[in-house]
Amino acid sequence: MQRLQDPIRVEQGERPGTQAAKREWTASVNGTGLRVEESGVGAGTVVFSPALFTNRGLFDAPFAALSGDYRCIRYDHRGQGDSGFGAQQPSRRLLGTEGLYEDAVALLDRLGVDSCHWVGASLGGFVGIRLAARHPDRVRSLVLIGLSTRRLSSADLRQVDLLGWMVRASHPLGPIGAAVRRRVTEQVMRNMLGTTFMSDPTRAEDREKWRQRFMAQVVPEAMPMLREVFGHPGNPRELLVRIQAPTLIIVGEDETAGVDEAHNDPLQAQRAIPGARLMTIPGAGHMVLVEQPGAGTAAITEFIRTVSAA
Repeated sequence: MQRLQDPIRVEQGERPGTQAAKREWTASVNGTGLRVEESGVGAGTVVFSPALFTNRGLFDAPFAALSGDYRCIRYDHRGQGDSGFGAQQPSRRLLGTEGLYEDAVALLDRLGVDSCHWVGASLGGFVGIRLAARHPDRVRSLVLIGLSTRRLSSADLRQVDLLGWMVRASHPLGPIGAAVRRRVTEQVMRNMLGTTFMSDPTRAEDREKWRQRFMAQVVPEAMPMLREVFGHPGNPRELLVRIQAPTLIIVGEDETAGVDEAHNDPLQAQRAIPGARLMTIPGAGHMVLVEQPGAGTAAITEFIRTVSAA
């Protein structure tokens, strides 16, 4: 993944200060190092947790918009982004939803965050759901972007396993292997990005940038992480109903186009989470903050500021 530009770095082991400048360091959490970035000061804290195939840079726009009034923290998940991408783990379970949730709790403890506004994109939202349901006192509000509720079927998981086999088998095959990985990358693109973004001629440069980022992660060492993430246990109703924090669910209109009500995961989650709001962003698919960053940022910032003022 592309590294964030021009950070003010803090050496591993140092704790961030209180100045308003951007700070970046590696936090030791549960036996691994999580790359963390912090900016801003304020009475409230906002934590940003990214999606699979992305890093903390996904939140550039809302991170900048809120850091004038809030302590803003964003990080890369274990085995993703700059937190040891593809690194071997003591247990593969640590790469899955429950392991990443345990990392999040430990990270909040290490940073002295008793309560926060949690903004999670896709996988980061799965982590936030568990945090809000199990530790309601630690989540002041919850923003969920690109939410799914159901676990993958056995047939779907077999497809993920097949994808992993193709990537591993293609790696030593030179140009043929590269062609296989390009094909896999195109499938990732279609799954992650909506039809509006994928067909807009003015977004060709953005598409190519993300194509290169995705392809850089379609490598054998990333396959255990991919399998554990896609094998997540879902976000069942019995978990969602325990959430007490004000919740905003953001969904790209392209992602739910043609989906019947029974399989509309964001709608089902809204009905399960007490008082949750659902906002649909036109012209976006799963990656709202990539496809429509202005609209996504406006929704996030307005919601958090409204909750803070209540």
